[in-house]
Amino acid sequence: MPELAFFRHGEELLRVVLADQTTIGRSADCDVCLPDPGLSHIQASIERRPAGYTLLDRSGRGTRVGAEDVTEVVLTDGVHLTFGSWRALFRESASDDPEATSARGLTGIRPVEAPVAAQARLRVRDRGRERIVPLPDEGLTVGSVAGNGLVLDDPFVSSRHARIDRPAGRWELTDVGSTNGTLLGGVRIYRAELPPGLPITLGDSELVLEIGAPRDGRLPGSYEGMFSLDPGMRQVFDFIDRLAPAETAVSILGETGTGKELVARALHARSPRAAGPFIPVNCAAIPETLMESELFGHEKGAFSGAERLRKGAFEEADQGTLFLDEIGEMPLDLQSKLLRALDSAEVKRVGASRPIHVSVRIVSATHRDLPAQVRAGKFREDLFYRLSVIPLSVPPLRARQGDVRALAQRFLDTNAPRGLQLRWSEDALRRLESYDWPGNVRQLKNVVQRALLLRGEGAVLPASAVTFEDLRPAAVPGGDDTTLYLPGLTLEEIEREAIRLSLRRNRGKRAAAVKELQIAKSTVMKRIAQWKLQDEGRESGAPPEPEDD
Repeated sequence: MPELAFFRHGEELLRVVLADQTTIGRSADCDVCLPDPGLSHIQASIERRPAGYTLLDRSGRGTRVGAEDVTEVVLTDGVHLTFGSWRALFRESASDDPEATSARGLTGIRPVEAPVAAQARLRVRDRGRERIVPLPDEGLTVGSVAGNGLVLDDPFVSSRHARIDRPAGRWELTDVGSTNGTLLGGVRIYRAELPPGLPITLGDSELVLEIGAPRDGRLPGSYEGMFSLDPGMRQVFDFIDRLAPAETAVSILGETGTGKELVARALHARSPRAAGPFIPVNCAAIPETLMESELFGHEKGAFSGAERLRKGAFEEADQGTLFLDEIGEMPLDLQSKLLRALDSAEVKRVGASRPIHVSVRIVSATHRDLPAQVRAGKFREDLFYRLSVIPLSVPPLRARQGDVRALAQRFLDTNAPRGLQLRWSEDALRRLESYDWPGNVRQLKNVVQRALLLRGEGAVLPASAVTFEDLRPAAVPGGDDTTLYLPGLTLEEIEREAIRLSLRRNRGKRAAAVKELQIAKSTVMKRIAQWKLQDEGRESGAPPEPEDD
């Protein structure tokens, strides 16, 4: 059957089976939509005529076939066509021989291996998460309603959107009359051969065909809605795989914007509780007077305004996972009630006389230093040990080599207008990589979205489109890593940090700290014992300093 094999930069990206009439251009209404600004909305059409498949130019400027710009020509086997930055090779019939035809030095048509049914699968990214769907030998339909082999919860996917088949041992992708079209490698298609690894875009969802044994269970860099090429983050992903099957509590530590909730969702998605609910609770966003009701629920009439019975987060998360974000902000009096609920696996609604049994896995997260909170008396020590059975630290973006560049391009591809392919200039990428990202991945995403609005004309985003809003206080002249940071700290925290940093500067010598701080020696010794700072600043293995120094 006649086909066009499309190449870009010498690499074959897709094959399109020609119908009786096939239109090519940059319009989304074309059968083959090529996102290239140098093309007309409808650049050309290829029609089946008695003399053979004929190309008709629709742009008025001519379409290059071979070495000439033509308005109409009968295509011959092996002739190459040029559509802007794309090259296409016309074949009268498909061939299993990759050396049978080549396009004047371009990569020849590569054979697509016929997969074993049990080894073919689709990697699906939708709703911010990633999953694997087995691809049966007879193929499947993809759509947004029940009855399809693959159901996507996406408002931009038609009820019956596309079909994936395997005629003659090769996988084919066919659009079955969708509203928004089917894109293969960024090109809108009606029917095309489906090679492994090339992304299929349906609405806001993405599918990728994989063949052969799974490699590490996921595509390089991708993991449950997260992406990283950094070895430190890969260790986090591997750690999640080991922790997910367990029922133990996990405490996720990391700076604001590092993606702690995504890590919690990954733990849930890979756990035996994945079919149950995932209930997130932001402890910093709930008023103290309402937090008990939010967690445990309340009976009708339990307090003024309680006009009906309300389930709390624990009940909502029964048989699933409860994610307590910013747990360090929870009031002390509620911490004791939370501890009791965790120990007894029972909760009592406000105003209720009997407890309710729940089965919930607890995952907590905070950007605060919880051990310091415990030493300062702001967080219960017993609750700390109950929640931090397994701590999991998420590295900041500035410590993830190479991720800024990769994530910036991914966010650009995700947020770019439909059908428009954009890229960063090298100056813009260097500007992004030289920044230290106090807001981490969340801030990078915002910077990319702002750059899209400031990009101007053209497909390349310049460095001038990259702007930052740094809310951190200006650096203190002469300051270094041991400079005391004051904004947001209480008087007690300031005193503790001053003593801790002084001990660190003086390598644990208490007499030197007393002299530097000009505080009574008895006060310093009392605070060191109270906040367990005896080893602060002291080299590992060094003997403790005498108390009478």
